[in-house]
Amino acid sequence: MSTPVTLKFPYTIEKLLNSLEVKGTSILIINEKEEVTFCNSVFLSATGFGNIEELNSIKIRNIIHFTESLNELSQTLQNNKKLTVNTKNKTSIESTFSVLSLQTHDDKNQGYLFMLYDLHHVNLIQHFSGTFMKDVNLGVLLINTDFKLIDISDMACTIFGMEKEEVIDKSLDEIFKSVPREYQLVQRTILEGMVTKNHAVSLINETQRYELLMDSNTLKNSSGDTVGAYIILKDVSNLRSLEEQVQRSDRLAMIGQIAAGTAHEIRNPLTSIKGFLQVIKKSLKENEMNQEFEFTNIMLTEIDRINGLVSEFLLLSKPRDFVFEQVDLTKVMQEIKPIIHNEAILHDVEVHYHPANDLPFILANKELIKQVCLNICKNGIEAMVDGGTLSITEKIDEKNKQVSIEIHDTGPGIPSFLVDKIFDPFFTTKQEGTGLGLSVCQRIIHDIGGTIRVSSKGFGTTFIISMPLPAG
Repeated sequence: MSTPVTLKFPYTIEKLLNSLEVKGTSILIINEKEEVTFCNSVFLSATGFGNIEELNSIKIRNIIHFTESLNELSQTLQNNKKLTVNTKNKTSIESTFSVLSLQTHDDKNQGYLFMLYDLHHVNLIQHFSGTFMKDVNLGVLLINTDFKLIDISDMACTIFGMEKEEVIDKSLDEIFKSVPREYQLVQRTILEGMVTKNHAVSLINETQRYELLMDSNTLKNSSGDTVGAYIILKDVSNLRSLEEQVQRSDRLAMIGQIAAGTAHEIRNPLTSIKGFLQVIKKSLKENEMNQEFEFTNIMLTEIDRINGLVSEFLLLSKPRDFVFEQVDLTKVMQEIKPIIHNEAILHDVEVHYHPANDLPFILANKELIKQVCLNICKNGIEAMVDGGTLSITEKIDEKNKQVSIEIHDTGPGIPSFLVDKIFDPFFTTKQEGTGLGLSVCQRIIHDIGGTIRVSSKGFGTTFIISMPLPAG
């Protein structure tokens, strides 16, 4: 112990400190009740607090960690000893310090002067940390040793479908209580030193599916003690989708090449078979061989189906006469609307069309766009076996420079384990389907630089056809 260091002033120390600018030094005055009676702007800036009232709403020992009494702290020679300071966003900072006892001339205690010398060095880091959590395109979660969520980035809130204010300072057990423990993305083992690097996970919230890469690790202080952990989530949904599209396009191109090479060889014998069957059919009718007549009808129908299948095969190869032109999507939808309405009437389905105002023209092929929209609308109508509503909505996305058509049905939806397969060649849930319709649609849209996405949450399905706006 050493003799207490005291300062005696004829007037309050606050007045003196307010008249001085102590560069780089954070200064506080704390009274015997451990209340902050003064702090300078350096301390507020470094810790992120807005004013002294905010400090007084928190116990000072929760901001500046010390176990001794204030009097004992002022009597101890520090010798580069450090105090841990908590910022407003719960980040811990270590700082060298001095504590002086303040007394008036009549030896009445006025409190204790704290001087934190290197707290300003972390100010830039603090600003970066706050901006990083707000603006970065990563899902970031910071967890303390009590497994409570201390901070979360805006992107992570989007991924999990939650509001930041509703989850901060809550236990992750409580936040994810509706998810079975074995499926929870964040486990308590993270605090035990479990390191994760580029771990691939899939996550579905109420509105969207995400493909993510997860990194996680513990956070330690200068003494090597664990003070928390972090999780970083990188959204790679678009990359995964692009990879799948490339693989699917390669398969379609191969099928298209095979189709183009064999279509002539298939169609020639089919034409001969069909011609002879039509002659036989006429003869059977004249001889009143009714049963055999019906058999020939069935065979002719199947031949037409094979011809149709060959035609769809040919569409899988890139169209040779693919001519780009300025296309008015609203006009295209107006032209095919009567066809869609007629199909809908047969299935007791209502059609709601929502055109966009002043939709820009796109560079595409009018007839092929018609084919895509008719195919997807027809699929949606046929999916509503008990009737329903088909909604067609035009939209413009100025940010991503594209226009889109959203086609939504109120049918039973597509099971999640099938959603990724519906664009695969020959995959179909229809008894009479070929499984090529959506493959052809995707190929057409990809050829004009667009995308087709599908969303289905167990009730209803939405196809989103997005096409780029011309440059300039």
